Amino acid sequence: MTVSRTLLGLMASTALLTGCDLLERRSVEVEKQTAPAPWWEPLEPDVIIDGDEFYAGTCSITQVTDVDGVKTGEEIFKVPSRFLADCVNSGRGEEVLGYDGEYIILRVCRTTFGAGGCGGDSYRSADFENWEEHIGVTWINGEEYEAWRKVGSKSSKADSVKKVVRE
Repeated sequence: MTVSRTLLGLMASTALLTGCDLLERRSVEVEKQTAPAPWWEPLEPDVIIDGDEFYAGTCSITQVTDVDGVKTGEEIFKVPSRFLADCVNSGRGEEVLGYDGEYIILRVCRTTFGAGGCGGDSYRSADFENWEEHIGVTWINGEEYEAWRKVGSKSSKADSVKKVVRE
């Protein structure tokens, strides 16, 4: 009688363990099937640079890299927050995310609480690591230049300028 109880207990334990393993494998398969698609997947890229795709997120830039047919996205820039200000994408008559052959440029709209209207900001980078914000225009020898300052800098002076060419 004890041998049959032991055998029956062993068979029941094996069935339970096998069932748990099957349930575990099944839940992993279900997770894989129901994983949401990345937000950028159904969209056309805003900019393509050296085979990488760039998408304007909500006041951010996501870079999507394809390695052996597997696309992975990484947020490479997020517009710095400002006290009591809301940020939305706005090209202000231009594209929200653009590339001029040297810099990737993100254009956004800042609305300060209670102020109304849109204060346009632009951010750019040539290497996707060092970012600058547009601080206005300046004139050098009678020619117009865009003035740019490193993001986070407290200086009122431009860190770089770029000549404005009108077509």
